[in-house]
Amino acid sequence: MRIEPVIASVHQAPGDPGPPGPAGSLSADEAAILAEFAKTPRKERFARVARAIAPAIGVVVFLAFWQVSTQLFDIQKFVLPRPSDILSGIKDDPGFYIRNARVTLWEAFLGFAIAFVLAIIGATLMAHSRFIERAVTPLAVLIQVTPIIAYAPAVVIWLKFGIKPILVLTSLVCFVPFLINGVTGLRSVDPNLLELARSVNASKREVFWKLRLPSALPHLFAAARIAVGLALIGAVLGEFFAGVSSGLGYSVKYAQSHFLTLQLWGSIYVLALVGSVAILLINGLEKLTLHWHSSQRH
Repeated sequence: MRIEPVIASVHQAPGDPGPPGPAGSLSADEAAILAEFAKTPRKERFARVARAIAPAIGVVVFLAFWQVSTQLFDIQKFVLPRPSDILSGIKDDPGFYIRNARVTLWEAFLGFAIAFVLAIIGATLMAHSRFIERAVTPLAVLIQVTPIIAYAPAVVIWLKFGIKPILVLTSLVCFVPFLINGVTGLRSVDPNLLELARSVNASKREVFWKLRLPSALPHLFAAARIAVGLALIGAVLGEFFAGVSSGLGYSVKYAQSHFLTLQLWGSIYVLALVGSVAILLINGLEKLTLHWHSSQRH
């Protein structure tokens, strides 16, 4: 028996307007949002705008403090360059940073995706079997607590130079957050909904797709925000050891060995920008996917 109508009736609140009307017209929800915004006091609107631009203000203030401090204390450029000089260096040769950022971003994305797929498979098995969970958890803990830089050279020796060790290192550091959060999310289904699904003879597949996976999505998005930074760490560290000649990790390593301070900090800036954009994309996807979840209502 299909459980969609039953689950929909549970999740739909009384007075829910249901599906949107014809194309080109506002739905009841959209009209309500616009009406609420129109009634919002000007002070509250200002507070909302302030919250929205607060991250940008924080970054600008930090860079301004950095700029003023280097000038005030007369810090030499080869020790700590000014943000204006770093940005000028990026502007002088944007193609260099774009080429290397593309390589590192691709490596990080592949490692991130591989870790996600493997973690979902592992989390599904662990969520359905306490024996598998007890067998796999110690291995996950060992991966998590062992510093990646300790076994990075061993992975390179095993897989030789190239992209393979980079992908393995990136996948390893991203795997555990996805696995742990996936297991927690798959087991966080409302017991009443599980009982309801069993009462209508829902199959395990239906329970997984209609109950367990939606319950796990908030946890998986939280893991994704953590894994973004880890993926970049894994990709950059892999480039340090894997003998490659491109990527932001290679750029950082080369700049360090040749005392190219502006290139070093320019690569760091681009890495920070790539990670920030990735976080924003994940946040946007989360809001689009989990518009029904309580975490997105405020």
